[in-house]
Amino acid sequence: MIVHVGIDDADSRIGGCTTYVASRVVKELVELGRSFVDYPNLIRLNPNIPWKTKGNAAVALRFSTDDPDSDFQLICECVVNNSEIHTGNANPAVVMFIGGEMPSELERFSERTLTDVVSSKQALSHAASHQMRIATWGNGMGVVGAVAAIGYKLDSDYTYELLAYREPENWGSKRGVDAESVRQMDRETYPLTFNNYDPKAKRILITPRGPDPVLFGVRGEDPTTLLRALSVLKVKEPIHSFLIYRTNQGTGAHLTRPLDTRRLKAYTSGYLDGEVASFPKITVGGHVFFKIRSESDEVACAVYEPTGDLRKIAVKLNPGDSIRVGGGVRPRSRSHSTVINVEYIQILKTTPGYRFLSPSCSKCGRRMTSLGRLKGYKCRHCGSRDERLQKLSEVLPSKVEEGLYLPATRAQRHLTKPLQRFGLEKTKSKTPRPEGVWYFFATHPQDTGLIPISPEILV
Repeated sequence: MIVHVGIDDADSRIGGCTTYVASRVVKELVELGRSFVDYPNLIRLNPNIPWKTKGNAAVALRFSTDDPDSDFQLICECVVNNSEIHTGNANPAVVMFIGGEMPSELERFSERTLTDVVSSKQALSHAASHQMRIATWGNGMGVVGAVAAIGYKLDSDYTYELLAYREPENWGSKRGVDAESVRQMDRETYPLTFNNYDPKAKRILITPRGPDPVLFGVRGEDPTTLLRALSVLKVKEPIHSFLIYRTNQGTGAHLTRPLDTRRLKAYTSGYLDGEVASFPKITVGGHVFFKIRSESDEVACAVYEPTGDLRKIAVKLNPGDSIRVGGGVRPRSRSHSTVINVEYIQILKTTPGYRFLSPSCSKCGRRMTSLGRLKGYKCRHCGSRDERLQKLSEVLPSKVEEGLYLPATRAQRHLTKPLQRFGLEKTKSKTPRPEGVWYFFATHPQDTGLIPISPEILV
């Protein structure tokens, strides 16, 4: 029989990693001879949830078994032994659904978790209605992601990520990945891998900075390309294991729902079409704020300084520009109204700007000074006056071009769809079964030293 297992919230804000725990589970299942019907699924949920841990990721494992009860028990033990439960900061959940056909209401629930705020009570209700096995620890919030991961089938656009993990004794130390090999890998695999390196900041993006077990993660369009990328990388520490996930990263899936200006719910994600209603203002810290008018409502938008390129576009907008903004809703507070934290700007149609100038003196050519409302102008240089003169308007061409604009690569979220992926989207098709090299579990530490990793070795 086919079973679907969801795992979430095995990490905490200070350490651990849900995907690492999932990799330990996969190892156990592989050793039992279980056959996977899909790559492990890495599902990123709504990134605007404030109580999320790091990237808000959940994992689904789909495999065939003749003993689901025993497998469920084994998976639970693996989660307990490898998660952050011992620190008191993790709230993991394991959920198992038995059956091949996914209920449509479960799929709809999963889609909501990418754009909305969903409670554990709602997740438990769905799990109970479909006779799922459930195990939770802590406050049980992990059940939301676990149920969502099961129902999210990745049957439209998707990408892959190869996640490599560290030996436990290296957790918390600087990662031994050669920077030049990352740049070489990026050049050789473009455009089939993405977000490896930010050339403007000269920053490597495949290595996280925290004390978690991840050594590096390479994101791309297909497993073959990821293995080729892996063979180019040079590392100076043992690779404990790696796993290739099928994922919704890089698809922009959280920004496909239109936002309703009359009911902007805090922490929800989506997009809004309208016209720029005010000149952008730069605040302390370099953040840019402007208003967008959608139908009869005006909504404040914020583009923060770390977004880099996107901020440079935002300051050039003119009132009247027709745009679409995608992002998350920041709640109202005492000091500010509801704000959309902007993740992209799509300029649909530009409008020229206008500048108003005092008229020039007909005698000396200098700019004149206003004498007051409807009182005309006086030239301070030669003393000439003219009560009939009015301000002159000057048309300023738009400083931006129509098109889609994203934050700097280093500021993009896991779900952000990079420009290079447009045209590479997957269409709805049969679920790909894992084949070839899609996992590696070291039986002994590799030799250290600056070494390339060859896929042929990792069978």
